[in-house]
Amino acid sequence: MPLTLSQATDMISTMRDRWISLGRSPDTLYMYDNHIQGAADVAEAIASKLGNVDPERVYISALLHDIAKIDESPESMLGRFHGIIGYELLKDIDSDAARAALLHEFPWNKIPPFEKVSKKLLGNKNDYDFILNYVAANPMKEEDLIIQLADTMANKDGIVTMEQRRDEYEKRFNMEIPAELIQPYMDIKHHFDKKIGGDIYDLLPIQHKLQNQE
Repeated sequence: MPLTLSQATDMISTMRDRWISLGRSPDTLYMYDNHIQGAADVAEAIASKLGNVDPERVYISALLHDIAKIDESPESMLGRFHGIIGYELLKDIDSDAARAALLHEFPWNKIPPFEKVSKKLLGNKNDYDFILNYVAANPMKEEDLIIQLADTMANKDGIVTMEQRRDEYEKRFNMEIPAELIQPYMDIKHHFDKKIGGDIYDLLPIQHKLQNQE
C-alpha cells in the first residue's frame, strides 16, 4: 500500500528531527517546509485540472520529493545525490513517491551526459548509471512532469513563478542561471497550459506575480 498523507508527514517530521540532530538550525527549516508544501500544492492544483491524474497521490509524491535533502556535500555522512537517497528510502513503501524523488531534477526525464551532471551526483557514476537505466526501463508519465514543474514553482517562501524562483536563486547565490537550464521547465509549463486551456500560473496563489514579472 502506498503511503497515506499522515504517514508522509510523519516521515518528514522524522527527517526534520534528523537534520536538527546533525546540526541544522531549526530556524532555517521554514525554507524546506515552504518549498515542499508549495510544490505539493502546485502539483495538486495541476492534477485536479487534468482529470487523468490522482491529485492526492501527486500531492503526497510532491511533498516527499526532497525527503532526503539533508547534506549533499562529499564531506557529509551521505555523500550522494538526495534524489537517489530519497528513492532508496521510499522504493519499498511508495513507488510513486520514490519515482518523484529520483526524477524531479531531470526535466522530461532526459538524463544529460555524466560530465554535465557529475557535480549534482557528487561524482557517483554508479548512481548515474542507475538513473539512466531506470529512465530507460520506465517510460515517462504525466506525473513526472507535474512534479518537475512543481519543484521549480516553489522556493523558501512558497509558491512562485519560475521567473521569480530563478531571480531569487540568482540573488541568493550571486550567479546567473543559463537560459538553457530554464527552458525545459518552461516547455513543461507550456505543455500543461495547453492541457488545461489556460495558464498554470492562474491556478495558484502566487504573490506579487505581476510586480516581479514586469
